[in-house]
Amino acid sequence: MMSPLMKRVVALLVSVSFFSSYSLPAWSGMVTTDQLIQEQWQSLDRATLISMLDRDEVREQLIERGVDPQLAKARIAALSDAQVSEIRDNIDNLPAGSGVVGIMIAVLLVLVILDVLGVTNIFTFINPPR
Repeated sequence: MMSPLMKRVVALLVSVSFFSSYSLPAWSGMVTTDQLIQEQWQSLDRATLISMLDRDEVREQLIERGVDPQLAKARIAALSDAQVSEIRDNIDNLPAGSGVVGIMIAVLLVLVILDVLGVTNIFTFINPPR
């Protein structure tokens, strides 16, 4: 015969093994060949973009512009599949920093207007009305 302590230990072990072996139901569905191919192309495109960052000239350009190559890789890994495919489709046509001059002119214009209105005092040659 088992002692009362041994019965409790066995009951505890059986209940722990019962609850720890419980698994959630799995869901399955049909996957078409097109879906598999598209998924493979998307992972290949992401890997291609990341491998571009491993090239020396690209890495040097990133560092020259103040971008950490590891951060750029993390950003590419975080892109959605649609964004990756859009970059893949337009990689040869995308501008490389072409909007920077326009943004700098807009910022300069805003600063001059704020200086003329007397909100800021950045440019010493501009005297705001009193």
